[in-house]
Amino acid sequence: MVHEEGHEAIKKARKLMGFSPDILDMYEKLNPKLLDVISEFDDIILKDGALPTKTKRLIALGIIISGKCGYCVEQQLHAAINAGATKEEIADLLGVVLLTSGAPALANCRDIVSEVIKKL
Repeated sequence: MVHEEGHEAIKKARKLMGFSPDILDMYEKLNPKLLDVISEFDDIILKDGALPTKTKRLIALGIIISGKCGYCVEQQLHAAINAGATKEEIADLLGVVLLTSGAPALANCRDIVSEVIKKL
């Protein structure tokens, strides 16, 4: 769901991923301060450091795919692409996920990954 107004974290998510996850809307209603913490934590952890942001986003995507959270995959996939990840890098990542987590992890997210990759 795309939110027209809202918390700065929701606006940031929309800019980063092209949409804002519904869970952020829920957090905004239940505990807006939690969104501040999530946003600040995201900024601190995922900024360029010893690893560039793109690499960190690809790692996050691999972990999410391995965890079989189909809903979360779309968010992390868009974030990785917006950080500069290419089709080829995502394909390599999917190979690592297959090696470490098996086919069920990939099968769980194949539709959304295919849909997003076609747009690249």
